[in-house]
Amino acid sequence: MGSEGTVKKEPVAESNFDTYIGTEWISLDPDDARARIEMRDELRQPYGLMHGGVYSTLIESLCSYATAVAVHEDGNICLGQAIEVSILRPVSAGYAECRAVARHRGRTTWVWEAEVLDDDRRLCALAKMTMAVRPAAEKAPGV
Repeated sequence: MGSEGTVKKEPVAESNFDTYIGTEWISLDPDDARARIEMRDELRQPYGLMHGGVYSTLIESLCSYATAVAVHEDGNICLGQAIEVSILRPVSAGYAECRAVARHRGRTTWVWEAEVLDDDRRLCALAKMTMAVRPAAEKAPGV
């Protein structure tokens, strides 16, 4: 991977949604995957805190992209199968950084443990993410 805050060009396309919300890729290594997002007004819930969906999005996006990069060479894709997120502390300014480790790397399923930290390195969320790994189709259905 590249230096802090940048990831070398991967063979798997980045999600348009992640570009739209401002996800910054730091590492896609299954032993130390990391990404972050900067807090801004569009990501706040009515009380001024980071919306819970942003935590979930950051976790799902990181685990999905890191899995996709890892299984791509074998002709596979991955799809989110399950996510459980416990939000422990709010983020109201700065960055939310997700760090994830693949705990199970099976032929058809990967399971990740992830945490979200604030700028002061305080734990803000804990999560478990399960990814389904499947053979890539030549063309996606409906496309």
